[in-house]
Amino acid sequence: MVNVVIPVYRGLSETRRCIESVIAASCKTAHAIVVVDDASPEPELSAWLRELERAGRIRLLAHSENRGFVASVNEAMALDPDRDVVLLNSDTEVADGWLDRLVACANHEPGIGTVTPFSNNATICSYPRPNVSNPLPEGMTVAALDRHFASANAGASVEIPTAVGFCMLIRRECLDQVGVFDEEAFGTGYGEEVDFCMRATRAGFRHRLCADAFVFHQGEVSFRDSGTSRREAAQRIVDQRYPEFGPRVQAFIASDPARAFRRAVDLERLRASARPRLLLVSHLWGGGIQKHVDALAKLVEAETEVLLLHPTEGGNYALRWMRPDEGFEAWFEPGRDEAALDNLLRHLGVSRVHFHHFHGLPRATVDLADRLRLPYDVTLHDYYPYCPQYHLADENGRYCGEPDEAGCRACLAKRPSAWGLDIVEWRNLFSGFLHGAARVIAPSRDLADRIRARFPGLVVHEWQHFESLPEPEPGPAFRIALLGGLSTVKGLDVLEACVQDAQARRLPLHFQVIGHVGRPLARWPQAPLSITGSYPDDKLDELLALERADAVLFLSQVPESYSYTLTVALRSGLPILAPDFGAFPERMRGHRDGTLFPWNATPATINDTLLAQLRPLARAATGD
Repeated sequence: MVNVVIPVYRGLSETRRCIESVIAASCKTAHAIVVVDDASPEPELSAWLRELERAGRIRLLAHSENRGFVASVNEAMALDPDRDVVLLNSDTEVADGWLDRLVACANHEPGIGTVTPFSNNATICSYPRPNVSNPLPEGMTVAALDRHFASANAGASVEIPTAVGFCMLIRRECLDQVGVFDEEAFGTGYGEEVDFCMRATRAGFRHRLCADAFVFHQGEVSFRDSGTSRREAAQRIVDQRYPEFGPRVQAFIASDPARAFRRAVDLERLRASARPRLLLVSHLWGGGIQKHVDALAKLVEAETEVLLLHPTEGGNYALRWMRPDEGFEAWFEPGRDEAALDNLLRHLGVSRVHFHHFHGLPRATVDLADRLRLPYDVTLHDYYPYCPQYHLADENGRYCGEPDEAGCRACLAKRPSAWGLDIVEWRNLFSGFLHGAARVIAPSRDLADRIRARFPGLVVHEWQHFESLPEPEPGPAFRIALLGGLSTVKGLDVLEACVQDAQARRLPLHFQVIGHVGRPLARWPQAPLSITGSYPDDKLDELLALERADAVLFLSQVPESYSYTLTVALRSGLPILAPDFGAFPERMRGHRDGTLFPWNATPATINDTLLAQLRPLARAATGD
């Protein structure tokens, strides 16, 4: 018998999803559901739990006042001293057989103290990418993804440095020897499972990742905005108590022994997909080719599973799944792993290949589609089929004039081709390659004509690259300058809030700090903010002119006694907006375009004031 313990504080919809999934999941393991209502501030949630208790679906422990996560867990774990327990966060979701597989993993061999399943949001146990919070993969339900884990990794597990508390099975033997969670140090939650696991490790117990189970975890429902501070406080305690913990986790991340299990699920999902599989082949240089390849993958992702074969910086080459948020990547060594690549592509059911470039890839890549007996397309982005330098450039980087074969041999004598081929061998190789393609595509007539001239009889389709441009921002942004060093008292926090408000409401405002800031802030292109850094005092007038600002903004949160930077702003003749206290009102008196706003105005009010001041001036300047 196993007790599934679910501590609850807030989040009715998430808690319902969790508990209803546990009740509905078909499991052979006998278990009881123990829910701890730690004085939830949501009456509707508490009422629903009482209904479940009256219906006999759960065992409910209800607190009259909030005792904290750790106290709630300890109370529940003490209920039945002969049972293993599974601690399950209230923002999780489970599927059929989940508990059976966790228990089987725990009973697989002696000495196991805890077991954790894979999840989308579970640090070192996350899927498809570790150590990040992943969305549930597109098109996947929790049950479907869990079935893939159960099938791809049946009976498999790997040792981990610590359990992850969103869902952890604890063997009663381990709990009896190690003791309950440390309520005094971790009473508010976070870190208690690491502390417990480190005590268990020192007592000789081990912790396993159950590779054939997946449990969804939303994260941060109960703690919400307080989560970051709780984590930081808990981490300080763990670091002090267990100096060996950090290096163990870093070693685990570096070696990534769970990678093979994530990749097995990736492969099974790809194999099971009803979409056709398209392989793109390209280089690692970025630039226009990468932009086109990314746009092509985006264009067809709703109907196609797109894989990309590309070289790596270390001299190998890799196969990557291009669907957003996926983690699949397999590496191959040139001259050794071509058969392994071919077998993998056959296993995945790739049905077509689209070649874009070969730079950095092994010679055998040219024959890849032929080996797989697949149709293929070629999009040309430069002149590589007849120029081993790709761009018709001489050694000085200028147009070579496309000399005869003797001139090309002289060029290759100084700059050999990628695979050591002479000019005749190179062109013969790519002549056969291009003529074997289902379609050869060039984005311009000039490129198409040059290729046709070199390879007579070749059909080249002239298709301009499609471009998916982002939606433009609404109109040109007004440039708002802030002068000098910005600290909290000088309005740094207010500036950050104004930037966030402008971004959220898509306002035509871009803030420019001509100076430095007291802490890092999100900058352009992530946010409408630029920061020049410190400057010599005698260059501030020049800098303000160079920035071509539309207005100067002051955000001081204390009364300014004078403000030298205001002097520069007044000399500029630009509109000035400043708080209505301190020296600003008297010094700005008589300034033609000066506006005062309440010193404690909200960021939205400040931004609206800026726009109200600047839009009429802009209309007057244009004559509208």
